[in-house]
Amino acid sequence: MKRPHSYQQEQEQIFASYGWHDRRNLLNIITADRCDYIEARVERVLGPGTLKQQEILEVGSGGGLLCEELSRRGAVMTGIEPSAGALAEARAHAERSGIGERVHYQQGYAESLPYSDGSFSVIICLDVLEHVQDVQKTIQEITRVLAPGGVFIFDTINRTLLARLVLIWIGERFFQKSGLVPGLHNYQAFIKPSELRAVLAQNGLHIGEMVGFMPRLKRGRLSLGPGWFKSVSYIGYATKGR
Repeated sequence: MKRPHSYQQEQEQIFASYGWHDRRNLLNIITADRCDYIEARVERVLGPGTLKQQEILEVGSGGGLLCEELSRRGAVMTGIEPSAGALAEARAHAERSGIGERVHYQQGYAESLPYSDGSFSVIICLDVLEHVQDVQKTIQEITRVLAPGGVFIFDTINRTLLARLVLIWIGERFFQKSGLVPGLHNYQAFIKPSELRAVLAQNGLHIGEMVGFMPRLKRGRLSLGPGWFKSVSYIGYATKGR
């Protein structure tokens, strides 16, 4: 699952001026729901209340949406991101939000993480795997940097005609103000769950869960959460043996 270098360059350009913190941006809207999932799975693996004790790496941190929210929940965050424009927005927003000292950002690529073996107890990579140049190398690097007993949390897009219809044919045509800009997605870069399972297993990661990420009612409001329907997007976690 290696993609042309030009594909990654195009993605970096899109994310440089993506409007990460715009209230209409879909990724911004679902940040809290994603962080609820992350916190719940960290505590499932490492124990209740443990999110506040973790040093977490976000691979593909973009404009810093997840890093900021998880830092507010007590985690120590490091974000690595190839797009200089996205990093500039993330750093500026963190400073304006008063959390600049609790989040560290670095420019770099998922396929070559500049960290020592076993550096992080938790690594997250959400809405990123379908954008990297080499999925196999990315998972290999994540496994290397993940500490023994640590948890890797991911989500990505399933390579189905329904996902293509929803995200590209409809989304990128009619919902550009929500962040579904033309060129954001490449159908061939979507990843079937069976393909991701195989890559995770090849790198010695033990899958704890792989489920759909779908709409649901939560305390009277529409939100996203884990469920059975994986035909558009799916989320999950894996652990590294001790």
